[in-house]
Amino acid sequence: MNHHKGNRMGKSDLFKRSDFYCKKKEYYVWLTNVRQHQMGGNVVGEQRGKIIFIVILGILIVAGSFYSFWQKTAVSESTSSGETLAKGAKVAEEQTREIIVYISGAVNKPGVFKVPHNGRVIDLVTMAGGLAPEADVSKINMAQLVKDGMHINVVARPVVVGPGDIVANGIKVKVSTKININTADKSELDALPGIGPSLAERIMEYRQTNGSFSDIDELKKVPGIGSSKFEKMKDKITI
Repeated sequence: MNHHKGNRMGKSDLFKRSDFYCKKKEYYVWLTNVRQHQMGGNVVGEQRGKIIFIVILGILIVAGSFYSFWQKTAVSESTSSGETLAKGAKVAEEQTREIIVYISGAVNKPGVFKVPHNGRVIDLVTMAGGLAPEADVSKINMAQLVKDGMHINVVARPVVVGPGDIVANGIKVKVSTKININTADKSELDALPGIGPSLAERIMEYRQTNGSFSDIDELKKVPGIGSSKFEKMKDKITI
C-alpha cells in the first residue's frame, strides 16, 4: 500500500514539476517576446524621432533660405528705389538750375540774363528781345548750348552809309573802292578809265600767262597800256 501510495505521490509531484517548468518556460517565452516587442518599439520610436527631426530640419532650412532670398530681394529693391529717387532728384535739380549768360551786339535788349540749364542761344536771344534788324543771322548758331559765364555777341551786317564807308557792329569803317587788278573780272576792269573790253581781256590773259601782278606799275607791261593810260587809272587800282 505504501509502495503504491508512494508511487502515486511521486507521479503527482512529477506532474506538478513538469507543469511548473512548462509554465516557467512559457513565462520566459512571453517575457522574451515582450522585451523584443519593447525593443522593436524603441527602434521604431527612434527611427520615427529621427524622421521627425530630419523633417523639421528640412523645414527650417527651406524657411531660412526663403527668408534670406526675401531679405536680399527687399534690399535690392530698396537700393534700386533709392538710386531711382536720387537720379530723379538730380534731373529735377538740373532742370531747375539756372546759369548766367551775357549777350551783346545786334539784339534789341543786350545784357546779362539768367537762362535755364541746358538752354540754347535762341532762348537767350528771346530773352534779349529778339534780333535787331541789322543782325547777321548767318553768323550765329541759334541751336548752340549756352554755358554759365558765356558771352554771346551777335554780329551785325555791314551797312553802306556813303562812298567807301560802311558801318559794321556800330563802327564806321573806311572801305577801299579801288579795283584789285589781280582779282577783278572783265566787267570790273572795263570800268577803269581808258580800259575797254579788249584791254580788259589782255589784262586777264597777262595774269594767266605771267601770274598775279606784283606791283601796279607792272600793268604797263600789258600791250596797249602806256604811261598816259596808266596815269589815268593808277589811283583807282590796287593789288
